[in-house]
Amino acid sequence: RRSSDLERGVAGVPTEFSIWTREAGAGGLSIAVEGPSKAEIAFEDRKDGSCGVSYIVQEPGDYEVSIKFNDEHIPDSPFIVPVASLSDDARRLTVTSLQEKGMKVNQPASFAVQLNGARGVIDAKVHTPSGSVEECYLSELDSDKYAIRFIPHENGVHSIDVKFNGSHIPGSPFKIRVGEQSQAGDPGMVSAYGPGLEGGTTGVASEFVVNTINAGSGALSFTIDGPSKVKMDCVECPEGYKVSYIPMAPGNYLISIKYGGPQHIVGSPFKAKVTGPRLSGGHSLHETSTVLVETVTKSSSVGAYSSLPKFSSDASKVVSRGTGLSRALVGQKNTFTVDCSKAGTNMLMVGVHGPKTPCEEVYVKHVGNRVYNVTYTVKEKGNYILIVKWGDENVPGSPYQVTVP
Repeated sequence: RRSSDLERGVAGVPTEFSIWTREAGAGGLSIAVEGPSKAEIAFEDRKDGSCGVSYIVQEPGDYEVSIKFNDEHIPDSPFIVPVASLSDDARRLTVTSLQEKGMKVNQPASFAVQLNGARGVIDAKVHTPSGSVEECYLSELDSDKYAIRFIPHENGVHSIDVKFNGSHIPGSPFKIRVGEQSQAGDPGMVSAYGPGLEGGTTGVASEFVVNTINAGSGALSFTIDGPSKVKMDCVECPEGYKVSYIPMAPGNYLISIKYGGPQHIVGSPFKAKVTGPRLSGGHSLHETSTVLVETVTKSSSVGAYSSLPKFSSDASKVVSRGTGLSRALVGQKNTFTVDCSKAGTNMLMVGVHGPKTPCEEVYVKHVGNRVYNVTYTVKEKGNYILIVKWGDENVPGSPYQVTVP
């Protein structure tokens, strides 16, 4: 796990973040920072199971921060961190009345910027979810305060750059969500897999699949950066979209997949290593190819339940008896019976949860004619909850409160 300060930095100023490895077991942690200038990295091992990291770079630009645990990237690594140049004036500005969510399409959104005595030029741009960049409207409220407004035309996360004399002000870029989370595409629900995310051969199509099921609708963008332009193709498939690309020069390609705005999906950007002869390109370090798809909402119609037969049952006709429904003893077998003979056809589900943890063991035995014997053991005293369901419905009396003296 990691902390959130992997979003931006300032040249010449230490950028700090924390990594929590406590739940990951034993292993080796490695950190690399690549970009326009060399990074000085310092570690601090803390007693709470976290590790504090700080790094300083001297040049502004985009840096790639890779965090690996046991030689494997942690979730979201490598992180792309934009580092701004340090302008003392820009650091004095503050933003007020910025609403981060609850905005609606075609309704003007505005916030104020306080200069706090700084002198210079303010510039504000909005990056829309579909990838276009629009200017914001600026109006001077008084000599020390400006209002910035823009009109969103689509749902999703908008990113607003506010710069003063060419440098980002504190907190910029600001993220603003327009529309409901469900309307806008949720990048956390999108996953990508396939050999094309790992590598390929020049002149041969590499493929990967992006699964957008249950992620809402949103703009899906693919950007492939590498030694050559690539021919990209995107077609719909049952899980979402199948993407193929043909690289023309060997080397490393960075595949960024974003959904519903400037947010990367889990694992993006992916690094693909392409081998084979150079067929074209390769003169510049960076060629960028981009494809944008306006997605439709996909939900899994073929779900896990499609294969279940339709049961006809009535949980209210189930009769449960036995001391185990109200009290239980530590270290002993506690029992009760459940008679479902008059309740139609279904499955019996029994769960027992203790004051802190689930109970040790629940054993359900069908003794014939839809009558079941249930035995369970508990390890600690306290109040337990016992749930008995016939199919999806609680039987009469469930959930039961069980005391363990």
